[in-house]
Amino acid sequence: MQVSGISGRCERPNSSEKVSSFEVALDSSENFTATGDPRLKGRILSEHGQMIQGLIDESALNLHVSCIPSGDLSTRKSSRYSAPFACDLEITVYGSSELFEQIGIWFQEYGAYLQDPRACHHDVKYWNPHRLSSDDFESSPLLSQVILHEFKSSSFQGITEGPDLLDILSSNIELEEAPQPASIQTALQSHQKKALTFLLRRENGWAFDANQLDIWERVDNDQGRFFINRISTTHQEEEPPQFYGGIIADPMGLGKTLTMIALAASDLDRTINITKDTVERELGNKPCIATTLIIIPPPLLGTWEEQLSEHVVAGGLKWRRHYGKTRFTNQYELDDLNVVLTTYHTVSAEWKNERELESSILFSVPHFIRNGSSRMAHAICALDSVARWAVTGTPIQNRLSDLATLLKFIRVHPYTDPKRFDADIAHLWKSGEDEEAAKRLQRLSACILLRRPKTTINLPPRQDMRCPIDFSREERELYTELREQTIARVDEALQSSSERSRASVYVNVLQQIESLRLVCNLGLHYHARHQKALNLPAESSDWTSLAQQAFNVQRGMGPIACVQCSSTLELTETLLDDSSTAYQNPIFSRCLKFVCGDCMHRMSRVGRKLGCGHRPPCPTASVSININVFEDISDMVPRQMKASSVGLPSKIEAVIADIKTLSPDTKCLTLTVASRAYLMEPHWNPTLEEQALARIHRIGQKQSVTTVRFYIRDSFEEQVMEIQESKKSLAGVLLSPHDGGHTDDSLGTLHRLRVLL
Repeated sequence: MQVSGISGRCERPNSSEKVSSFEVALDSSENFTATGDPRLKGRILSEHGQMIQGLIDESALNLHVSCIPSGDLSTRKSSRYSAPFACDLEITVYGSSELFEQIGIWFQEYGAYLQDPRACHHDVKYWNPHRLSSDDFESSPLLSQVILHEFKSSSFQGITEGPDLLDILSSNIELEEAPQPASIQTALQSHQKKALTFLLRRENGWAFDANQLDIWERVDNDQGRFFINRISTTHQEEEPPQFYGGIIADPMGLGKTLTMIALAASDLDRTINITKDTVERELGNKPCIATTLIIIPPPLLGTWEEQLSEHVVAGGLKWRRHYGKTRFTNQYELDDLNVVLTTYHTVSAEWKNERELESSILFSVPHFIRNGSSRMAHAICALDSVARWAVTGTPIQNRLSDLATLLKFIRVHPYTDPKRFDADIAHLWKSGEDEEAAKRLQRLSACILLRRPKTTINLPPRQDMRCPIDFSREERELYTELREQTIARVDEALQSSSERSRASVYVNVLQQIESLRLVCNLGLHYHARHQKALNLPAESSDWTSLAQQAFNVQRGMGPIACVQCSSTLELTETLLDDSSTAYQNPIFSRCLKFVCGDCMHRMSRVGRKLGCGHRPPCPTASVSININVFEDISDMVPRQMKASSVGLPSKIEAVIADIKTLSPDTKCLTLTVASRAYLMEPHWNPTLEEQALARIHRIGQKQSVTTVRFYIRDSFEEQVMEIQESKKSLAGVLLSPHDGGHTDDSLGTLHRLRVLL
């Protein structure tokens, strides 16, 4: 280990010899002499004299000191003695492992931080108390190995944060703070009380008063009463159907969960301003019960229960799960309950069974219903309720129709019909009327959607960095070989006139794209058996064994559409998926046709089979949409790699090198205690990346946050990053086509893959 930055001044006899650095011996804590030339002497100017004296006095330590001149000595004019020159000393410390902790504390007390040595004087085990290293001294590498394999300094580049594409939805209205609900024991922050004000206002229904912000304005004049749509400026004589609810779209980290719990608790302190006539008109004979149905992915059931227990006064709210073995058997079990927790698949399954669903619903958390044509979206939107809330940090993710689906769910007239939303807003963008389209979208969101920037709360600063990594020579050779093989297969397929032949090659290309990704991550530890499998002709391979892998790669690159119902499946919708309630798995054919599980269930009930249009029909296989079936990279890593720090992939070397620069007392106990996050590869969907990084930059974070995104220079990962930028573009998202119901043909996809490579 080595301590640097010890300043000094040195004098030497006249010499024209150029000196870069030289070994010296410490005569005392203040003076030193060159070991090769006793006439060359120097004086230590550093304030570390006492620290150096302690090292000299410790006989168990072996010190090697280098003097590094601060300037070029060869340019000095000749004279009897040259002028003194500034220099820095570097002290490399060797000693017994028994002094490990003592040495670390000694230097730390003097504010000195031990670095990796530049040279190897004794080839011994390397153990540095100020570096991230193994607790087992015997497993530590030799010093020569550390120096030989030392990772080149990474070029960290700051990322300039561009405008958020969702800024167009940001709320600029001033809100007062709502009172703290009596049954909430956690003190709400100011921004949460303001959000509660927005929630309570929206649950009062339309604000027809011209002085208040809302979609509809009521006008009375000599010609009678009519209602003006402030978004499209159209008018009608009929009073629009009443609407209670909206969209809470604050970004991750602002405490939306507690805010929504506070809304449920507010039902105990107030009476919703809905007349009996309105209830009968909207819900028929169904009673208005102050029960909140929260629809969430299964893994979040426990999280919500923990949040309720933490924030609610004991006995303040009564809640229960409606899921699995704890499902209700009759509606009377809802009596006296304030909150019911259930899942999307539970609702969808009950709807398919034509069972009566609960009518006492106040809001939902719709993470899984972006695809309006899906069976699940139909089930969620069909629920009867008084008020309906959508809670999501990304109301628009890949296309403008994401927002249209949420508007359909909350039943905000007239945009319950997605076609009306398309006519009033989306069509304007497509026809080039960008300014008017933006104004309409902003007016609409200001009425029914609450989104505020993260700067609303005082969070520690966050610095986003990007780090390009260079392959080693051997890694580059392996990557180039795979890349050329992939390009050859793509070109072969593009020259083919047969769609079926192209699709077969496309499957193989998808696998090789995955191989390139793994080489970028694992380097030379890329698994040989995986490569052998890729070289098998697509026609001779067992589609049952290949389908899942090809499906995983394709959905990672973008949405996959069901050829039957036109609904799309996205990776973000399966991260917290629960397939336990699904009747049947989806089907994926060799010609890349996808049929969702709901459609397969309906087809099997009537005896239909998937027809891909080819003769004979292409092989099909069942696939799982659960994220857990993704191949585990750890299974591909040889044991030798896990047991040694030598020969690690370039990316792993990079992250270890950066972690080593952190303070030795850095600890990570919870996500908000962690202050540094690494993304080891760029993802096709930038939203996934941001959601991952936002986990440590949220309420509860006390330290400055640094995020590092690694990527391999001159690889397809750079092209993935360009695709990310297009998805971050407002125009790219807003002009993205609606689902359309057609799976992209293999020819178009192959052209895009060719550009990617």
